[in-house]
Amino acid sequence: MNKKYLAYLSVFIGIVSYGILIVSTIRGNGEGLSLSTFALWSTLGWISAFTMIKHKANPSIPIMYATGSLTITIILLFKGKFQWSMMDTVVAILVIACISLWLTHGPKWALCMAVAAGVIAAIPFTIMTWKAPECSPIIPNVGAVIANFLSFLAAEKWSLEHRLYPGVNTIMVLLLVIPWLLM
Repeated sequence: MNKKYLAYLSVFIGIVSYGILIVSTIRGNGEGLSLSTFALWSTLGWISAFTMIKHKANPSIPIMYATGSLTITIILLFKGKFQWSMMDTVVAILVIACISLWLTHGPKWALCMAVAAGVIAAIPFTIMTWKAPECSPIIPNVGAVIANFLSFLAAEKWSLEHRLYPGVNTIMVLLLVIPWLLM
């Protein structure tokens, strides 16, 4: 299959998956979701997207995540679901580090830090999912695994800028799906 079609398919699946999460957030009460965490994830997504644009890599998946996270942030804001945890403080510091790295060492270092920060920010959700898989949104997570993996396959080059974001995200979201398979 042509890499261009894989890229389109990855974005389509990603949008549908995030759309399901957005709809469930609108319909639900936002239980287990943190406005600050989604706001920080959105920021990390934009940093990753701008880095990928700078290096002529496909930024579609991080743009989709950044936009989806921003949408959920706004929904949670209207639902009054604001909370701030120690993990949010850590991720906020990492966001500042990403911006500092961009300014001092360039976008490649910022991408590495943004991906690392995203992994760190996902730790609480990963732990929560392993403890109670039934509380984790399985359909959006399966869709995200597929979208990230297709984006990884669709990358034009074997470079950090082209494959790090979708590769790491494939693994991270897979860690949210595995507990469902083990139930």
